Amino acid sequence: MNKKSKDPWRMVGLTGMLGFEIFAFIYGGIWLGRFLDAHYGTAPICVAVGSIGGMIIGIASAIFTLIHFIKDEQGDK
Repeated sequence: MNKKSKDPWRMVGLTGMLGFEIFAFIYGGIWLGRFLDAHYGTAPICVAVGSIGGMIIGIASAIFTLIHFIKDEQGDK
């Protein structure tokens, strides 16, 4: 174990960052969906697609961040 993996604040930061990543993409998808709904008049469709798309992209981004963090902890670069 190296010194970086013993730091509990690093794990707390990672957890917060993963949650914020997912939240930001969902919020961005909802915001974009509301904008498109107002522009094209397709009331709930774009918001639903934007929120689901934001959730999928946010989870994928969080997974890639977690993979990078694990590789960094193991020392495989």
